[in-house]
Amino acid sequence: DAPAYTQAFVRQAMDLYDAVGLEDTLAYYNTPESIDGQWYMFIIDQEGVTIGHHNAMFRGRDPSLRVDSTGYFYGDDLLSATEAGRWVDYVLLNPATGYDRQKHTWIVRHDGLLFASGWYEG
Repeated sequence: DAPAYTQAFVRQAMDLYDAVGLEDTLAYYNTPESIDGQWYMFIIDQEGVTIGHHNAMFRGRDPSLRVDSTGYFYGDDLLSATEAGRWVDYVLLNPATGYDRQKHTWIVRHDGLLFASGWYEG
């Protein structure tokens, strides 16, 4: 059940943050060791900048500028997530297959930060 697993993966990251703080949480999620299959965490700070991602080239970026391969600007949808969480769907290149695929991302605002992860269809 990919949706339930994704939500649990994000919850686990928020629990880690609550237990050890931001610095140690980022130290873990900014490494490839934090990846579980196609699931990885990304964390966005209060200014809307990605501060947590296993791939350093994504850190420091403004997600509001994100556009998918169909031209859909999905970044604002990511940044508008609340404490209740929301799903944001967009089309991106799946690095595992090399093909554009629908990606489903669960994103939750927690203590002013945004915690997110997702999975690709197909």
